[in-house]
Amino acid sequence: MLFENAPSIFLTALVATLFACGTTETTPTSKCGNGKVEGNEACDDGADNGKPGRCSADCSAPAVLVSIEGDIVPFMSEVDGPRVAGAKVTLLERPDLMVTTTDDAHFHVDGLVPGTKATLVMEHPAFHTTQTPTFVVGPHGIAPFTIQAVPTTLFKALSAVIGTPLQEDKNCIIAATVTRLGGSLYAYLRQGEAGAHVTLSPSVPATSGPIYFNESVIPDPKVTATSKDGGVVFINVPPGDYTLTAEKPGVAFRSIDIKCTAGMIVNGGPPLGVQAHVRDPDLAGGTLYADDVFSASTDALCDATAACVNAKAGATDLPPATTKSCKAMFRNTWSYVDAACDADGAFRSAGKTLFSCRAQSCDLTLGGDTACAAEDQAFNDAMAKYGACYLQKHP
Repeated sequence: MLFENAPSIFLTALVATLFACGTTETTPTSKCGNGKVEGNEACDDGADNGKPGRCSADCSAPAVLVSIEGDIVPFMSEVDGPRVAGAKVTLLERPDLMVTTTDDAHFHVDGLVPGTKATLVMEHPAFHTTQTPTFVVGPHGIAPFTIQAVPTTLFKALSAVIGTPLQEDKNCIIAATVTRLGGSLYAYLRQGEAGAHVTLSPSVPATSGPIYFNESVIPDPKVTATSKDGGVVFINVPPGDYTLTAEKPGVAFRSIDIKCTAGMIVNGGPPLGVQAHVRDPDLAGGTLYADDVFSASTDALCDATAACVNAKAGATDLPPATTKSCKAMFRNTWSYVDAACDADGAFRSAGKTLFSCRAQSCDLTLGGDTACAAEDQAFNDAMAKYGACYLQKHP
């Protein structure tokens, strides 16, 4: 009697087993790489999984894309000059990514893959076509990206000062600014790291340069190292790929990569030129920098600069987008500081004192080299001490 219901029990189990097997056979199976988003997959780009700008190799994460944004500023009148509106900005590596500046001269390029290279080209009827150095796009993009554009009339005048005929049909011109940490085109501050010697690799003929700019921002063949302007230029450079760097005792410099194309000015202006006391910065690292007394001092300087320029020259001459870039640029600077070499905060405090001094009044904010001169010297002295430590840690 114990087994009299066994047939029905076995039949029930058999039906359940068949039903389970049928269910398994009809349920879609997740397979990363088949081009279909299934199961727990976040994305699936098929054979392109794991490639730059595409789904991750294990289909767990979509592409991370970042942007480049910045401003076009006119050489010699970067702070209070008219904005460069109507300029076309193209990414050399991605010609499909082209933007045109509006009245505020600000540009924004989206859809870039971290780790790829970016070279910008600026075209405008009133300016010499300008190419930037080539940068690797960081995990947060690049911001702000400054393009220092030379008006065609000024370009002709500077060419005449150099005295050597320019063979633009065959060669390029390479210009850069060797800046101290905190060098900026957004505020009235001397940005140059004086006393540095600049080289191009591979080497170029001695007749090409370097030609350094003197303190009056004029290329002067008699000057043998950077002045506190920081400017340098190489002329009649044969087309090719170059690395530009600088040397000075006690200073670590960040080099820049150049693609020299015939007929082009390649200009590495501040703060994306050859920068002192920083080796390999995140060019948008300031986006992660928390508010503190140091960023407050530079935010105040940027606000004061805008207010003073607009009071003097008109409310449209320094727009909010430029002030935003000014603050972002200085936040990048603060993020570059190696705290281990400034454990007592002396270097950052000296910078804060200088920037706070320059923000006190329009006479100081828009002043020349004599404005807050003692504070500026103290900043340079503190930077020299900081730089010696930084160079030892980052040879």
